Order: sequence, then structure tokens, then C-alpha cells
Amino acid sequence: MNSIFKQATIKMLSGIIYLACVTNIQVVSAQEVTDSTLIDSVRVPEWGERVIEKLHLLAEEADRSYYNTGISVYDLTGDSLVFAYNQQKMMRPASTQKLLTAISALDVLGGDHQYRTAVYADGSITSNANGTSMLNGSIYIIGDFDPNLSADHLKQIAGAIKNLGIQQISGRLYADLSMKDTLCLGNGWCWDDKNPYLTPLSLGGDAYHCTRAKINRYKPSLSFLQGLAAQLRTLGISSNGCGIATYKPTNNSTLVCTITHSVRDIMIQMLKDSDNLYAESMFFQLAADKKKGIGWKDCAEVVESVISKTGAPTSYAKVADGSGLSLYNYVTASLHVAMLRYAYHYEHIFNPLFACLPIAGVDGTLENRMTSGAAYKKVHAKTGTVTGVSALAGYVIASNGHLLAFSIINNGNRTAAEGRAFQDRVCEVLAE
Repeated sequence: MNSIFKQATIKMLSGIIYLACVTNIQVVSAQEVTDSTLIDSVRVPEWGERVIEKLHLLAEEADRSYYNTGISVYDLTGDSLVFAYNQQKMMRPASTQKLLTAISALDVLGGDHQYRTAVYADGSITSNANGTSMLNGSIYIIGDFDPNLSADHLKQIAGAIKNLGIQQISGRLYADLSMKDTLCLGNGWCWDDKNPYLTPLSLGGDAYHCTRAKINRYKPSLSFLQGLAAQLRTLGISSNGCGIATYKPTNNSTLVCTITHSVRDIMIQMLKDSDNLYAESMFFQLAADKKKGIGWKDCAEVVESVISKTGAPTSYAKVADGSGLSLYNYVTASLHVAMLRYAYHYEHIFNPLFACLPIAGVDGTLENRMTSGAAYKKVHAKTGTVTGVSALAGYVIASNGHLLAFSIINNGNRTAAEGRAFQDRVCEVLAE
């Protein structure tokens, strides 16, 4: 018997002895449960020794492969901690950070909360000497960081302006970007990487990116305005240029139209396709009602307030952005599971979250993973990948019908494929 197998056998026997000792105890304190998920009491696990043994062996195999691994698995149906391995070790989450953003948004805002892009005409509408109906003022588009705006919305705005009887605009088309600060890159992002451009008003989402050679906060917004000007010209409406300005209502202000999308609308692409722009837009939406010119710290405070509701220490997470691109993000596997447990207990959070998560072998970023075997269609989870980091966190339906919340974080892996293969094997064990 080799030494590795001896160590595994000893650990397995220790676990059996421990379970035997606590068979008659229904609840134990967090201090008495090694590496507990939350600081409150948890029930003694009732899962089979075979599953626990397989998970231990997989975790130790990961350690021998020279990368750090954190795992936490909780039986939501049975209300018991199933397995924990380095679950309180701080690690980089990559795009599993989007889980924190999504759960926070559903908790604080709700799935029906609307992103609202408002268009105002500021000025009186009169007829000039040649009979042309003129807006004696400007048009303002107030950005709300809606990532779902498209060319069709430009047509909608232009049509609404025409419906007011306006044939000429004496002033300009303005973008109001006062919703957030002036930083186009997220906190802790690699400046020379291809990142989404963070501005409250843009067309086509990620059509423009911040790169080393092109950092211009106003370009996406001006592109939006130029596109609108072109649509107005097709309707015979002229204007006098574009600009950036904060809208200040006057007695002559008229609401032209509003364009809305719900949090649920945005969350589908954010989670299924792991869209970073959509995640950052939702992150900033968390604090949009606080004040003008919000920054990442305002948004992080909202996420931290939701973390505190789970009972997990806020020190279990360092929140730097909403997408997971930041090098400053750190979480524990137990924090992921605490958030997933919290979501499970509230239908208004769990139902839309579960519906938006990628499904193993079916869609999103899990479409080509776990395409057969026990985990197929049973895993609903968020993936995460950046250089040296691979993670998977979400829910899995076990063969006994129980719903499990889990988090698997690999840091220091040589390739993303290496981490994904490990996570898929863990999910297979949980689902079989």
C-alpha cells in the first residue's frame, strides 16, 4: 500500500469515526465543525462515505498537481455541509464574481427593476418664418448604463422626436453621463487588455473598448449621438452637433421617450455568456440610486451589505468589480456557497438566478462541458476563467434528488483546461 493511499485511508477512517461519534447529535456549533461554511450552526452531514472519499482523493490529486484548490459543497435539501476543502482560503474568482453581482442585484433591486434611458427635449417648440417647426433648445439622452441599447433604439428615439412635431433642433444632441464617475476601466483591470468600456451611454455594448492606444471616455457616447443624428436626418430633422453635458430640467423640458430593460433581461446574457460589460452595468446599477457620479466603491459596499446578510464574514471577499476581471477580487469557496444558500431561501432571487445560469451540456459557457454522464443537464453554474484561474460555482442536482450548492476554485493551474477537467470530475461525483 503506497503512502498516498495510506493517507487517504486514514482520512477516510477519521471521517467515519467522527461521524460515528456525532450520530446522536443533531446540531453542532461552527467551532466544532472543521472549516464550516457559515459562522452559525450547521447540521451534521449525512452523505455517503463513498462520495466523501472520492472528493477527498480528487482534492488531494489537485494539490499534487501544484495548484491551489478550494471546494465547498452544501446540501440545500438536507441542510447539511457535505464537503469542505480549503473552503476558507482566499482565492481569485475570475468570472464566478458575477454570482455575487447577480445575487446582490436580485436581492437589492429585484428582477423587475428597470434600467431607464430617458430622452428629454429642453426648449420651446415654435414655427419659424418658413413654417418649420423648431425646437429652441437641445435634446438630452440620460444614460443609465444599459448595455442592451442598439441601432433599433436610435430609430425609436428619432421617431419619438418626430412625433413631437419637431423638424429642426436649434441646439445640440447631448449625452448625460453623470450617473457614474469618469473612469472607463474597472478597478484593478489590466490596462493593456481588451476590456469593456465603462460608460453610461453606448451603442452596441462592447463596440468600443479601452486599449493602450485608445482610451477616450466619450467616444462610445458620441458614437451613440452621431448614430442618432444620422437617424434624425433620414426623417428630415436637422441638429447642430453633439456633446457631453449634464441635463438640468427647466420649465420647457419635455420627456420625449424612455427605453427600459429589466435586471432579468440583462442577467441572461451576463450569466449565460459571461458578458463582462453586462456584469459591470449591473454592478453600477446597484448604487445608481445613491447619488450622481458613483464609483466602484459605492457598488462594492452594496455587495458587501448582501454578504453580511448571509452570516458569512465580509472579510471572506474582496470586491473590486462586478465581472471578475479585476486582479483585486478575492473570495473563499465558502463565501460562494453562503451566497448560493442565501439565494436558495428567497424565490425572488433563486428562480431568476437558476434560470439564467449556464446548464451543463446545454447552453452558455457550459454548452460544451459535461455533455454526457451523470452531470449532464444536472449542473447549473457560473464558470470563471482568467490566466492561472479556473472556477465553477452554482447548483447541482444529485442522484437522490437533493439540490446542492457548490464552489470549486482552482488558482495556479497551468491551463484553463486542467482546471475545467477537475471541476467536471467533481461535479460528476456530486451528480452520480
